[in-house]
Order: sequence, then C-alpha cells, then structure tokens
Amino acid sequence: MNEAILAQQRLMQAIQNYQTGDLDAAEKELRALQSKFPKSDQILSLLGTVLYAKKKYKDSFRSYQEALKINPNNEDALINIGTVEKARGKLDIAIELMNTALKKLPTRADIYYNLGTVYLEKKDLVKAEATFKKCVQIDSRIFQAEIQLVSIYKEQNELEKAEATLRSVLEKQYSPELEESLKEIVELRGGQFTVQPKPTKSEEKMVVAEQPYTKESSPEEALGINDNDIQGLMDMAGYLQERYKFAEAEKYFIKVLNKVPNHKEAQKSLRKLRSYKIPGWHFDMLEDTARNDAYQAAIESALKKKPNARVLDIGTGSGLLAMMAARAGAAEVVACEMHTELAGVAKEIVKANGYADKIKVINKKSSDLVKGVDFTEKFDLVVSEILDCGGLGEGVVPTLRHAKKALIKTSGIMLPAGIKLYGQLIEIPKRYLVNPIKQISGFDLSAFDQFRPLEEYSRIFLGREEHTALTEPFFIRQYDFLDLPEMGPSQEDTDRKEVKITSNGNIQAIAFWFDLKMDDEEIYSSGPKGEMVHWGQAIYFFGEQKAVSSGDSQSLQVIASDSMLKFRLDD
Repeated sequence: MNEAILAQQRLMQAIQNYQTGDLDAAEKELRALQSKFPKSDQILSLLGTVLYAKKKYKDSFRSYQEALKINPNNEDALINIGTVEKARGKLDIAIELMNTALKKLPTRADIYYNLGTVYLEKKDLVKAEATFKKCVQIDSRIFQAEIQLVSIYKEQNELEKAEATLRSVLEKQYSPELEESLKEIVELRGGQFTVQPKPTKSEEKMVVAEQPYTKESSPEEALGINDNDIQGLMDMAGYLQERYKFAEAEKYFIKVLNKVPNHKEAQKSLRKLRSYKIPGWHFDMLEDTARNDAYQAAIESALKKKPNARVLDIGTGSGLLAMMAARAGAAEVVACEMHTELAGVAKEIVKANGYADKIKVINKKSSDLVKGVDFTEKFDLVVSEILDCGGLGEGVVPTLRHAKKALIKTSGIMLPAGIKLYGQLIEIPKRYLVNPIKQISGFDLSAFDQFRPLEEYSRIFLGREEHTALTEPFFIRQYDFLDLPEMGPSQEDTDRKEVKITSNGNIQAIAFWFDLKMDDEEIYSSGPKGEMVHWGQAIYFFGEQKAVSSGDSQSLQVIASDSMLKFRLDD
C-alpha cells in the first residue's frame, strides 16, 4: 500500500480512537506517526490533545510547545496550550499563553471563555467579568459565559445585573435549573417571581434534533418525520437555523430539494444559509479582472521557466489560480483551503472544468499539510492570494514563511514574490467622527466605542471618500516572501519615518496600501490610482488628531507584527 495513504489511514484511526475514548490506542498511533513525521505540527498538536485527555499535562504541554515551534500559527495548539497550564495550576503562565493566542486569534470566543475561568480561579473578578463579557460580545451563543457572569454578579451582590443576565440566557435556552436560579435571585432582591413561559410542545420535540443518535435511529424517526414529510423537514431546518446550527439545517433543506427540486422556499433558504458561510469579499476579488489577469500572466511566465512544475495554491478559494496553473501546463497542482465550504465548492468547480485528474483540493491550512500524506515532494511553484487591504491581516507573512521552510524547493518560485507598503497621512473629518465615536447626528454616542476592536485597521476606498492628503505617498516597508524575517507570535518591529507635510490640516489617520510584486518585472498597485481595485486601501486612525502646516516635518512610528501594522505620531 502507498506510504502516504497508509499514513493518512493511521492518522484517521488515531482520531477515531480518540473520539471513541480509546486514548491509549490513539497515543500509540500518533507517537508512531510522529516518529515518521517529526516536523508535522498537526500530529504533535493532536498528540497534545490526547495526552491532555489522559491527564498527562506535562507531556501534553511539551507536545503543544513543539507544534508551535514548528508552526507558530497552529490554532489547536495556540488555543489549548494555555488550558494545559491551567490544569497544571500554573495560572499566570496560562494567562500569558491565552493572551498570546488572542493576539493571533482575536475573534475566538472560546479562548476568552477559558481565560475568564483562569481569572476566576485567581479570584480576580474584575478581569473575569470583562473577559466573559468579551466572550459574549463575540459569540452570544456561549451561554456558559453569561452564566459565569451571573455567578460573579451574585458574589458582588449586584443582583439586578445577575437577574437581567440570567433572564437573557433563559430567553435563548430554557432549563428548569436556570429558572430555579432566577427565582432565587428575584426573591433575594425582594421581588415576586413570575414563572417563565415554558417551551411549547413542538419546541420540546424539536430539541430531539440536537441529540446524538445511534445507527438504528435518527432525528426524523424520533420526531415522527419521514423523508416524504416536506413540511416536517422544513420545520426541522428552520428550527436548527434559528439556533445557528447551520450545517444541520442545510442537511434538511437538501432533503427537501431532493424530493421537491423546485421548492422555492427551500431553494431561497439554502441559498441564504450558504451566503452566511462565504465572506463577501470573495466576489469582489473574482470580479477584479486586473488582479485575475496579473495572476494568469505571472503563472504562465513561471511555468515557461519551470515546465511540468508541481504547484501549490495556498488558500485556493474558488480554485481559480489552481486551474490557471493546470491550464498553463503544471504537471500536478495541490490546492489547499482551510474553509470547509469553499474547499467543497472548489472540488466541484475543478471537476466541472475537467481538471480533477490534475488538481488535488485539500481542506487544510497550508501549515497543516503533511509531507508523505498530502504531498510527496516539495513544490516548484507556490501561488497564493492571502492579502487583505493592509497586506498583512490574513496571515500572509507567517503562512509564506512556513511555505519557504517546508513546502517549496530551494530553487522554487513564489507568486507573488513580495509587497511594498506605502502610506499617506490624511484628514478625513466624516470618518473621524466615528473613530473613535463622538457626536453623530447631534447625539453623543461615545459610549458605543467600547465595542470597537483595538489597534486594528479597516478598509476604505480613498477615491470615494472626501479627504485631504496632508503628505505625498511615502514608502513604509517591504516584504520579500522568499526571505521573511523570523518573528515570535507577540514580537513587534518598530521603524521611524520622517515625512514632509504638504498641506495645512489635522492629521487624523494614515491610509496605506501595497504594490504587489508578481515577479522580477511586473508590479501592480492596490493604491487609490492602482490597477487592482477590489482590495481598496487600509485606514488606521490615530487616537488624537494633530494640527500641522505645510512644510512641517512629522515623525511617525511604524509598528509591525506578523499580522498587523500600527502607527504612532511622535510629538
């Protein structure tokens, strides 16, 4: 049997053993695989998870630590290593590790929840409260965070807050235990408890859809629904959708359409459901013909230099760049995509266009690809388009740094080859009203600004926004994707720029963009006058505006991490 196939089978067997509770067998399989693939952060991370389940916390920590040395962006390791240290009683280290994870994964509500529990153990109720609030802000479906807040409010004797929070939970998820807790709080406040409305019979019945089933039973059977009960299937789908269980809901809409292909409501609901899953910027990107033409020309040029090359497409999305490579003569193309839905659609598109024999679509991040399992040898050409409006926000630097080490041959070609970032200090009064939020339409909305993510840039199209350019565009920094500097997860580099002010006004923000270097010759810009329009430009607002006059010189700090640019004005 092919070694790669065998390794994949052993990995799946290890996962199955873990899921069924056979932890010893899972550990044995993973250790055997790890000895064959010592540089696989995926295997090390899985091993860390199994060891944690076996309460081998020290070994689990080491395994996650090794995974992060190989790939500092391994999400599972980032998320779980702090939890291991919490289990070991090393609470301060756990806090440090969880905060490091949040710098890379700032929208992961589960990390905030775990961090909140550490603060609870340290009896730091102030930080615990703030952290659980952040968790709920990101994902209101994590009811346990709100329940933790209820406990904090009760301990602080803030019974009004406790009652309001618990009522919010009960509106979303009823349980007799929670209702009893609410009764206790209301009575402590000296009020009279009013019984919460119970779920209807149909709602109680529908909860069955969320429970696990054996091979011999199914949710439909438990509810008395069969595949011919179209309305029953639609009700089930609607119930699941309302509870954000989109994958489960999709299955039932598909069942309806298998029976009634022209069912308008099911068609519309399924289309809407799937639209939630794919970020809208994908469509802007595909409509950017200059971007598409640039990539096609660069891919064709590269494959003339390296005929019959093996190509890796990182973050394939629709599969467009992978198919360009296959059409241009690539011997083999591996297209990886971390988004499950996109990976599935990419496979469909590749097959529909007749390239299924040349293109292998893998539902993984590029940093999780395992040599000998997902690919046989390093690639001659690596293609990617993992850039946001500010260049760095989608993780292009750590991703391509890993690709240079583990995925591309020494003589290989990287497309694009790099980027150069340019900026311009601007005054933009209308936008500055909401950065931070101040007076809007005559009302003071400043309290709302507490929900704004810190230290982040956003997208803007300068050509459509009224603004005053206070400087000429100036160079910020550049990245050669085949020669990226080593940086730790929380490390930052700081440069200073001296820029000449060319107009009177108030410095409120910096707009910045990039020139995309496709190869040694071709340069394309995402700037206000550039060819590539879908990216737009990035804008970063300074905390306070600064009045300047034409002819002044302004010192600017540029603070760069692997995934973010921040700026500071010097006095």
